[in-house]
Amino acid sequence: METTFADTILNVVVTGNLVRFDFGTVIPAPGKDGTQEMRATPTLNMVMPIDGFIRAFGVQEQLIKKLVADGVLKAVPAQAGSGDADSVTPAAKATN
Repeated sequence: METTFADTILNVVVTGNLVRFDFGTVIPAPGKDGTQEMRATPTLNMVMPIDGFIRAFGVQEQLIKKLVADGVLKAVPAQAGSGDADSVTPAAKATN
């Protein structure tokens, strides 16, 4: 089995019964004005049937709930009336 690293999902497209993900890494690159900016570079395209996507979403949702319960992530409630869903953020920055 091959392992591919990704920092983020760059794009998600639903085509019929398939969900297509573009994953990528974020790397520093020189900006036009001489400053450093972060650029996303595609690394992997993954396609799965929508049934598999729904199962994968459920697995990820359960993992996030466990990480919140364990204190690894912190729940951030949405602002009242915003219509946004609650989100999560790392509880503390990890040190390497």
